[in-house]
Amino acid sequence: MRTAALLTLAAATQVHTHAAELESTFFADVLKDPIELAAAPDGDVYIVEREGRVLRLRPSTGGLFVIGDLPVTALRGNDRESNWAREDGILGLTLDPAFATNRRLFIYYSHPKEILNRLSRFELKDGKLDLASEKILFDVKTDRRDRVCHHGGSLAFGPDGLLYLSTGDNTNPFESDGFAPIDDREGHDNANAMRSAGNTNDLRGKVLRIRPTEAGYDIPAGNLFPKGTAKTRPEIYTMGLRNPYRISIDARTNVLYWGEVGPDASKDGPKGPRGHDEVNQAKKAGNFGWPFVIADNKPYAIVDFATGKIGPMTNPAAPKNPGTHNTGLTDLPPANPAFIWYPYAKSEEFPTIGEGGRNAMAGPVFYYEPGRKFNLLGKDDDHTLLTYDWIRNKIWKAKLGAEEKLVSLTPLMDDLKHPMDLEMAADGTLWLLEYGTEWYFNTDGRVRRILPADGNKPPVVTAKREGETFTATTSDPDGDTPHIGWWLTEGVTERKIGSGPVLAVSTSGGSELRAVATDAKGAVAIARIPLIEEAAAPALELEFTTLTETKPAFGEFLAFKVTGQSDSAKLVVRARYIPPTGHDAGGPQLPTDIDKLVVSKQCFACHQIEKTSVGPAYLDVAMKYRGDANAPAHLQAKLKNGGTGVWGEIPMPPQVAVTDAEAPSILKAILALSTGMSETRGIAEGELTLAAQPAGVDSGGAWEVTAEAPGYRPARKRLPAK
Repeated sequence: MRTAALLTLAAATQVHTHAAELESTFFADVLKDPIELAAAPDGDVYIVEREGRVLRLRPSTGGLFVIGDLPVTALRGNDRESNWAREDGILGLTLDPAFATNRRLFIYYSHPKEILNRLSRFELKDGKLDLASEKILFDVKTDRRDRVCHHGGSLAFGPDGLLYLSTGDNTNPFESDGFAPIDDREGHDNANAMRSAGNTNDLRGKVLRIRPTEAGYDIPAGNLFPKGTAKTRPEIYTMGLRNPYRISIDARTNVLYWGEVGPDASKDGPKGPRGHDEVNQAKKAGNFGWPFVIADNKPYAIVDFATGKIGPMTNPAAPKNPGTHNTGLTDLPPANPAFIWYPYAKSEEFPTIGEGGRNAMAGPVFYYEPGRKFNLLGKDDDHTLLTYDWIRNKIWKAKLGAEEKLVSLTPLMDDLKHPMDLEMAADGTLWLLEYGTEWYFNTDGRVRRILPADGNKPPVVTAKREGETFTATTSDPDGDTPHIGWWLTEGVTERKIGSGPVLAVSTSGGSELRAVATDAKGAVAIARIPLIEEAAAPALELEFTTLTETKPAFGEFLAFKVTGQSDSAKLVVRARYIPPTGHDAGGPQLPTDIDKLVVSKQCFACHQIEKTSVGPAYLDVAMKYRGDANAPAHLQAKLKNGGTGVWGEIPMPPQVAVTDAEAPSILKAILALSTGMSETRGIAEGELTLAAQPAGVDSGGAWEVTAEAPGYRPARKRLPAK
């Protein structure tokens, strides 16, 4: 095994807040698509990742332990563009209310072999997830083909010991123009939510509620359909949900909250209303209307997808499910309106939510408790729901009043990194799970601890390795001299192996070494030194088959050959000219001012500069439209109105947060990424025509030639340029 001597830094920072002074400390910043977390009574935090890992975090030392790897079906890096299982994997996690003594946890996941999602109970033994201990509670039938998505998956226990699970409508949303997906034609069932969310006899598109028992589970009183009711499932608590993502139960009132990710239509039309995201509240069992109504019970029409004929609008007071794939009741319970709802554009009802991309989440509910160790908010915020948005990267305070009605909605925090889950521990600590920068395949997901600021600034620590000697350097904004402790991770345990700024002991058998800096008031910062390098993906090899001593010049042909891959269909070979400026940013970059603007508009939620995410890479956009004089006007229209079909089925919604004045500058910078670039696709051997000399750019620099393909480490070589 080779070792790596690269430090990583976990630092505490003062965050941008509104009407509250809060302080964040990051305890893990190397997570891979983290999905949900759960805080244990002893202060540890458990985390699940999309591709199957189960982790335990020990905040006092920064210890991050892989305690299990659950086999799941999931989209994986070796086939990033697959239309199969787009949102499958581990979907949810919660701990048993008696976890401190029984070490049981509940996981909802996509089965690795069968076409279903499964809710199971597991136990920890010797600190590890015991796969043999699995107790299956129930399965949810599912579909995984043709970009079918929406699994929900959040798990939570209520104060009465009942377990809640959210499930999505498991429907392809890309064939309905952003309106209700009710395509009832034969062969289109995967685009028909009448078979799932609107079906009283199906577990999808619901929040389910059960009482776990030693043998399995019971059905509690008060669910939507009493046990034995024909054409219904008794597990259903709320139905008519599209993609309920993150649920929370008020620990005092037992009221259920969830964020509902909505459809994409940007404008009202004959088929129904524009898309909205929702924050929902259920004080009792009920129907929340999807796919027949949305928001505050705005109805959709029943559309005949075979003829295009638009039928009658749904009556929210007496909705019906006419679907031929509906195995449940035709007459549905009355639809409940959303608690909070907002479109892409500015919300008339809730203007503080803002505008732009949307992905609603909800919970927990804050109560002010004078005797508790931490109170995140003040007494005036007693009984306040925290709601947040994955794309807008913000948290709001939804102040609740009599009968749980909304009193006010105000910002709390912003500048987050795709908030994925939010949970409050018994001592008042707020734990935030951040998914990471990209839509899939993150390696920078993180856990953030949020506490009320106490005036003490945490220390800063860095660490490095030279051979078998490790050195830590600290500083403290308050002038303290932090204590340094060295912790070695060994499997699912750790031990302290030294103190002070320098460590010179054997780390054999360990996977990670941490320098933990603690100031006089207990604030902590952690620097990580990995001791084991992860197995790398196979590498591509790039060679130039006819290169002579002559330096390649602008406009010349460069003959190349790429080896190491089995299929060249997705291979991209590019050459980038680097001017002789004495430095290089490492790849195409947006200007600093445009980069900040793009960040503020949440554009990086769906796009990256060089990597394909849910949307195309900006560099791919620049290469596609290079030389097209009409591109700026064409792309500005797409920014304003949205569009689909050019880069796949996933639509780009109207970018209402980008003003007409800002759009030209952003598009100019994106299109400029192709300056000095050339490429060829789908061939492993051939010729690449180097770019013409850009205006105002000096010759005599270098060519950086890269070969990239999904599932492989890229090949990268530099050649001096004429």
